[in-house]
Amino acid sequence: MNLRHLSGFMVNKRLKAIDLFAGAGGLSLGLELAGIDVVGSVEYCPNAVKTYKHNFPNHVTMCEDITKFPPQEMANQLLKQKGIKKEEIDIIAGGPPCPGFSNIGRSKIISLLRDSNLEKWSWGDKSTDKLRHTFIQDPRNELFLEFVKYVDYFQPRWYVMENVPGMLTSKVTVGKNKNVVVVPQLVKEAFEKINYECEIKALWANDYGVPQTRQRVIFLGWKKSNPNDSIEHPIRHVDRDITSIEAIEDLPFVGQDGGDYTLYESNLNPPTNNYQKDMKWGIYKRTKRKDPRINRIPNGKEEIITCHVGRKVNPRDRAIFPRLTANEGEPRVTYDQIDPEECDLDLRKEGWQWDKKRQLVWNGKKGKDEKTYKWYNRKSFKDKMRRISSHKPSPTLVAHMAVDTYMYIHPTENRTITPREAARIQSFPDSFDFSVVSFTSQYRQIGNAVPPLMGRAIAKEITKKL
Repeated sequence: MNLRHLSGFMVNKRLKAIDLFAGAGGLSLGLELAGIDVVGSVEYCPNAVKTYKHNFPNHVTMCEDITKFPPQEMANQLLKQKGIKKEEIDIIAGGPPCPGFSNIGRSKIISLLRDSNLEKWSWGDKSTDKLRHTFIQDPRNELFLEFVKYVDYFQPRWYVMENVPGMLTSKVTVGKNKNVVVVPQLVKEAFEKINYECEIKALWANDYGVPQTRQRVIFLGWKKSNPNDSIEHPIRHVDRDITSIEAIEDLPFVGQDGGDYTLYESNLNPPTNNYQKDMKWGIYKRTKRKDPRINRIPNGKEEIITCHVGRKVNPRDRAIFPRLTANEGEPRVTYDQIDPEECDLDLRKEGWQWDKKRQLVWNGKKGKDEKTYKWYNRKSFKDKMRRISSHKPSPTLVAHMAVDTYMYIHPTENRTITPREAARIQSFPDSFDFSVVSFTSQYRQIGNAVPPLMGRAIAKEITKKL
């Protein structure tokens, strides 16, 4: 048991965890909000590590290719930097990308490869280009096995592994006989071989207070020799879903020019509901967590909001966005339903014209002064542009926001969402700062993350054991 004697009394000891494939730290934050100390992490994307270190300055954070960074090395770093022995690790957590299992997984790998300079990252002696091909084509390179190695070495009481829902129905061919195996069974067998149980369930983030209908598969396990450590997946614990507009409507106005500032005082618009209060300062204050930017626990009086700058809306989109609707009780209007001929009057107000022959919007000028915006084929790009419904949770945010935010048009304003609004929808508090990386990296890291409130709900199932 994780108990120690203190002046004759038995007191609980805080659990210690390692986060693998940590990204920017969504799962790490969720664990810490539940009262678990994340003491170390491994992540190979330099930009993600930069954000992680900024928000978790006291962790042993390793920017490493996990296939070349065995658990023994992590144990050495924990002992060297923190004096923590391998036997003190209670939880191994993380979300290994599994490119051979689903299209979403492949997209995540590719998006991470594109983020900053990852030429040093490889699998064995394979270059990045060959590696990209290998990830897409070869399901034998299961990164989850690296996760299993860490569990086998550290022998924690529990593990928490997160992955995409497509894994539940994905199949791979294994062995000389080319047997077709459902991936969850493959994962379960890998854990059973090292004498760990494995419970698998798909969870919805909105069941745990996240204003987003994001589904993730969660693997939970404990040692077969310790049945008393068995845990269950969390059940829904909110009375109703948090809507997208409830999550972000208190954030400062940005406008179609993208916003002029990167810093805002959070008390410009007081919170109007508990979710906004938690995101502004409440959840950090309640858990006594310091804001890394000010090195103190926020109190809601002098806090700042970063990363609240959006993409400038071009003339074509200024004509399209007002026509995109997602109102309660009305049919949704998406991009494929917008006729450019109907937008012509809007465009002409500012001197822009619809060129039917070339299928683009242009400023009516020639030569070097000419500017054009192509009108995407409405048959091929039916869902190219969509407004987030204000009366329900946001759809799943993805890393592709880094290059395209058209599927995430603000619920009430005619622009795409900012990184801070995306972070709110993922349940990252405003004190979790992404501003140490580029604008596109902010979107990518937020889209790839585990929602902290979802991570907290899972972690609380573990802390119940104490």
